[in-house]
Amino acid sequence: MRETARSWGLPPSTADDLETIAGELVANALEHSDSRTITVTCALIAERVTISVTDEGDINTPLACAPTRPPGPEQEHGRGLLITEALSVRWGTRQTGNGLTVWAELDTAPRESTQ
Repeated sequence: MRETARSWGLPPSTADDLETIAGELVANALEHSDSRTITVTCALIAERVTISVTDEGDINTPLACAPTRPPGPEQEHGRGLLITEALSVRWGTRQTGNGLTVWAELDTAPRESTQ
């Protein structure tokens, strides 16, 4: 992921966000599906980069949604989609012929520092 971001000339902060989101979405696919195959795709179109993670999720598997309230400090799960939502411009899910895809879009411009 980082090499792809670098080859596209993305700023380090965008590469960091892309790598973080990819890790969270892949972890969710591993945790919540019985997939033998998980596919990660990344596309750069104009000023946006889109990452998609597709698993072999069953059509009856509920579509992902971010929790309505943050998990407690002791909880180990439930942060992935909150992180994805915070780092992306937008994100969503769609059923495909092959399963479930969760995607996120990021701006290619560097984030402003909060320091």
